[in-house]
Amino acid sequence: MKRAKSFNKGLYLFLKYTVGFWFRIFYPVKITNPEIMKEMKAPYLLLPNHIMIWDAVLLNLLFPDPLHCMGSESHFRKPHIGFLMSLIGIFPKAKAKNDLGAIRHMMDLKSRKKNICVYPEGQMSWDGGSMPLFYSTSKLIKLLKIPVYVPIYAGGSAVFPRWGASKRKGPMELTIHPLFPDPSQIRTLDPDAIFNKLQSILNYKDMDQTIPERGWSYKSDRKAEYVEDILFICPSCRGIATLRSEGNSVICDSCGHKGTLDDRYQFQYEDRGNSSIPCHRTIMEWNKWQEEVLPGMLADYKKEESDRPFMLDTETQIKTGFRMDPLKVWTDKGSLALFRDHILLKPEKGDIRLIPLEEINAAHVMTRQKLEFYHDKTLYVFFFPDLRISGYKWLCALRKLGVPSSYAWHGEEVEKI
Repeated sequence: MKRAKSFNKGLYLFLKYTVGFWFRIFYPVKITNPEIMKEMKAPYLLLPNHIMIWDAVLLNLLFPDPLHCMGSESHFRKPHIGFLMSLIGIFPKAKAKNDLGAIRHMMDLKSRKKNICVYPEGQMSWDGGSMPLFYSTSKLIKLLKIPVYVPIYAGGSAVFPRWGASKRKGPMELTIHPLFPDPSQIRTLDPDAIFNKLQSILNYKDMDQTIPERGWSYKSDRKAEYVEDILFICPSCRGIATLRSEGNSVICDSCGHKGTLDDRYQFQYEDRGNSSIPCHRTIMEWNKWQEEVLPGMLADYKKEESDRPFMLDTETQIKTGFRMDPLKVWTDKGSLALFRDHILLKPEKGDIRLIPLEEINAAHVMTRQKLEFYHDKTLYVFFFPDLRISGYKWLCALRKLGVPSSYAWHGEEVEKI
């Protein structure tokens, strides 16, 4: 994969002091320890948490020198967008595999005394909590041997959550943790020790701990809008994709179970009389409960003798491609159905494709709901017709059925590659 070296400092500075000016107004961030920036000398490596859609932009605005950020190759499939991203210092990383090109590019950046930014979690947080880290990040630290800092955002998952469609008004802070300010410290440690030290800092529960403990509040009339992109199982009736959000509330269309988010992102319930129904306090609690009950639901489904799919979405545009190649439309209005051991893809015209689960890999959700996976060196990308249709539910189900994902999940270990 060819790495663009077309970074344009003039364009970067123009955007930083024009568009960036408005970002600083709409997304004010308080740096809790700004004095540390005076000690940071290029080149250095930043390993931030990934908690909201604009956190990389805000980092570039907060730091005095340009940051060259690693991004998913998915963002580079449209040549004009990929070219623009390269102009402002973003470079691609192949998904779900080692990428020597990205490593060489970072080594080149180091030699030119440029600052590098890599997200060790490899994905944006869904529920405001930390995700497992790539073990390979510790090897990257060992390879680069430059100062390492870990910027941690607090409050970002509430200001603009991954599943949200609008900004909430409320506080956001950034704390810069010095992981290895002196690169000589790195030489004496093995990758395991480096990984453990990084993991101890990148361990956060933003909505569950930061916001309630600090007494922060977030104002919006749409706090729960599109939360069904992450919360896809009803605690009351166990219905899948039966939840629908409106304003600050989410309600099950099947049984009427309803929860309302208050200004501190805590669920409030009108009827708590039935103690058998889990009343989750936060989005993270609800999400982790889903992960716990989903395997049992899949096991029960496999015992059934009916031909119904476990999960079905229709009117879906399906595109195919490979790596950073432009995508091609396979069907504009197709359906995908999950069965016991395969996924069935049905186009509006043409032949049905049956894809065995054991042959699928690199399952992933881009941005809010765009599901992707590879089969037989072909990338399938699913564009759902409604932003309320969850791609995350597919990702969770596929993972529980043993399909390899691009990233690790809550409670899972990251393969040491």
